[in-house]
Amino acid sequence: MFPVNLRLVVPILAITCLVLASTSASRKSLTWDEPTFITSGYTYLDRSDFRLNPEAPPLLQEFVALPLRMGNFAPPNYEHVGWEKRAQVAFARDQVIRNRDRLDDYVFWARAPIWLLGACLVFVAAGFVRQLAGPGSALVSAFLIALSPNLLAHGRLATTDFGCAALMFGAVWTYWRSIERGRPIDWVVCGGVTGLALLAKYTSLLLLPTFLILSLYEVVSGRCSLSSLLRGSVYVAVTALAMLFVGYDLQNGPALYLKGMEAIYSRWTEGYQFYLLGEARSEPAWYYHPVAFLVKTPEPTILLAGIAVWAVLRSPDLRRPALYLLTPIVLVLIASFFDKANLGLRRILPIYPFLFAFIGLAALDKPCRICKTVYVVLVLWAGAASVLAYPHYLSYFNVLSGGVSNGPYLLDDSNVDWGQDLPALADWQAEHPDEPLTLRYFGTTIPALYGVKARSMPDVEALLPKPGVYAISAHNLTHFRKIAQQSGRQDLDWLARYTPFHRAGGSIYLYRFPQTETPSVKD
Repeated sequence: MFPVNLRLVVPILAITCLVLASTSASRKSLTWDEPTFITSGYTYLDRSDFRLNPEAPPLLQEFVALPLRMGNFAPPNYEHVGWEKRAQVAFARDQVIRNRDRLDDYVFWARAPIWLLGACLVFVAAGFVRQLAGPGSALVSAFLIALSPNLLAHGRLATTDFGCAALMFGAVWTYWRSIERGRPIDWVVCGGVTGLALLAKYTSLLLLPTFLILSLYEVVSGRCSLSSLLRGSVYVAVTALAMLFVGYDLQNGPALYLKGMEAIYSRWTEGYQFYLLGEARSEPAWYYHPVAFLVKTPEPTILLAGIAVWAVLRSPDLRRPALYLLTPIVLVLIASFFDKANLGLRRILPIYPFLFAFIGLAALDKPCRICKTVYVVLVLWAGAASVLAYPHYLSYFNVLSGGVSNGPYLLDDSNVDWGQDLPALADWQAEHPDEPLTLRYFGTTIPALYGVKARSMPDVEALLPKPGVYAISAHNLTHFRKIAQQSGRQDLDWLARYTPFHRAGGSIYLYRFPQTETPSVKD
């Protein structure tokens, strides 16, 4: 369907992905998890001490901290009480303050490795899908990955979500190559990439059942003998296990890895209220992540996925490639049903590279001319969604769900607001220097570091706001709604009661309360 020169187009797409990630990130403040990941990674490199943030494996934390460790930045203060008490948020906040004079450079170099990883993912996707279904399919997949607002949202941050998605995708590709070629070196490479994925995030453990299902298929279909598959599995297991030892600096890697798994939900606050479709919930909903997918994924992507299913059903030749791409998607979604933390689409981010590769399979199908036209239009529409979302990828919601402005009425946390829009608020304040500001900010960094001058909002003013301008993070607006629903005090529900006059970036809402009346109250 798409006769193209991949050697020319794919590098352009990779550069486009890099530019979109880096330029949009330059307009965003440190998000909730970034200071902790950056600082923890620095301490791993500096002292081989894995006490901070054990619930995340070390690889990507070290990856984002490496440029800072090599650069001329202030090291962590190990005399800080947060180090001894393992108070990682406080310790990380102190590290950001120590580098406040070069904060922009500090954040740039911490995020840059993830930008490069995003560009690499474009190349990997093109290579994998080309082997699965040819150059036309590879072009579609690389295009969608490079421009996905969902991947760009996290493919520009110094966190682990995007890296996990990229490495899981790479691991499945190396498994495919191992099956196709059967050489020991291919199995060793598969084990190495699998080990890297396991060291990225615990979600990557789903690679194990993925490989098991694919192995059973290959044996039953007769493509691979059981004996050769068992030999290959030994190469993969030994190499991946060796990677765990190396990843923890040759300490007892597997034991530290398992200990980290136990800590995943250890910091969870008892009684936390989840938020889905505008309603507070005392228990996580099993369908949370599918709902988040439907409201935060561009409509053309969802339609293209349906077309890809139809193409696979029509063409038996596509079924084996589809199995390699759909198996990890299904397993990640099933695992999400049991996730105790309904905190964001990022928890199922690994499905997206596989989804875009799966969509690319439809380019190999040979439907009628009208169907081809519809397919091409949908692909271009999906790309346009990224352009329209720029630079507010984290707060992106699709058109049918109401767009960015409707986000807080549907979801909270990293779906909408992760503390990323302090620069936008500082810009608004610079344009309105005579208006005092009251701020209720959701984040782990300090607003003053980004030039925001505001007094903190006392709790009582959520009920009785004073005259003036209030800037409220979207996550805090959803928190007000949770309290209102719990207490029955609907006057606490700012989302229902007041209309903002401005939005800073995609996540900080501004309200103005005059001296004598409140005209911003909704009818």
